[in-house]
Amino acid sequence: MIIRIDYPVVRQAIVHAVIEVTDSDFKHYWSELFENDPLQNPLYSPNRYEQVSPAQAEISFTDRSFVVVAEHQPVFACSLTVHTDYCGRKCFGYFGLEASTHINRQSMQGASNNFKPEAVELLQHHINRLIDENQPNLLEYLDPVSCGVMSPVTQVLLEKGAKPIVQTAKIIDLTLSEHALKRKLCKSQRCKITWGQRNLVIRVASGEHFSESDAWSLSRLFDAAMATGDSPYSSRESYEQLIRQNKAFLLQGYYANEAAASALFVHTARTCHFVYGFSDFSERPIMSALIWSALQHSKKLGCELFEMGRPARTSASKSDRSKFLNSFGGDSHTRLKVCLAD
Repeated sequence: MIIRIDYPVVRQAIVHAVIEVTDSDFKHYWSELFENDPLQNPLYSPNRYEQVSPAQAEISFTDRSFVVVAEHQPVFACSLTVHTDYCGRKCFGYFGLEASTHINRQSMQGASNNFKPEAVELLQHHINRLIDENQPNLLEYLDPVSCGVMSPVTQVLLEKGAKPIVQTAKIIDLTLSEHALKRKLCKSQRCKITWGQRNLVIRVASGEHFSESDAWSLSRLFDAAMATGDSPYSSRESYEQLIRQNKAFLLQGYYANEAAASALFVHTARTCHFVYGFSDFSERPIMSALIWSALQHSKKLGCELFEMGRPARTSASKSDRSKFLNSFGGDSHTRLKVCLAD
């Protein structure tokens, strides 16, 4: 369904529209916007709904994603699904992730972060309408804080009593040379990577180079995630599909001819995201070498940005895991997780 608002102006009417996922133009506008999204989070890439696992399919998600268009150009997009969880609660999210919004960098007015006020108004109006119509018991939303600006959706949710949680992501610029990237590493991290390069065999599994043995390693990685109480964002089946489609890769480190660590990454043509990593040898700096190898592999893929989504999960404290993230350099970017519950 297309919802249009016509604002009369001199000579020509400018059409602002909400284009929903069921409309024939949705895929075109969604792909165009995602291509120009400055963050381009791979976990919210187009056709995400086609990667839902059999287990997730049983939950019966209803896709309510939409794009806000101004002057025939996509300005905002919102990744949004509705489902009923196992506790009987009606939930807003996005196929097991938080709902999120995306922006079109090309739609910014000049060099500022200002958007056409009519597009902002329409985005907020549509979110409000969906919430009022569905009355969710739980809404989880990830505000990417694109270009340093809080999303208009966050404003709507805060006014409804939602609680924000500030999160920090580390973004590494992969357009830098290998020498420049190494200079941004802390000294202890450089030493750990040097050790790994001397003592480890690291293998990349992706596309046609993803074997049954690799599938077993991926399952083991997910078992480790569940055992430590962590959530790798989506299902193992979804990630295996992405790996086979060359939209993700699995790195495995071997120490003394023994499988010692695994790490999972998803990527688009421009960005790569560290999903989860686990090592059987926490006393050895194996994960450091895997992350460094992932940076190098991402550069070869043509990626420009690398997001350290989370540190490897071991018995280390939260503070130590944060230090691990920061030790690779990069710029800190704020994210907001906003939760609205009845």
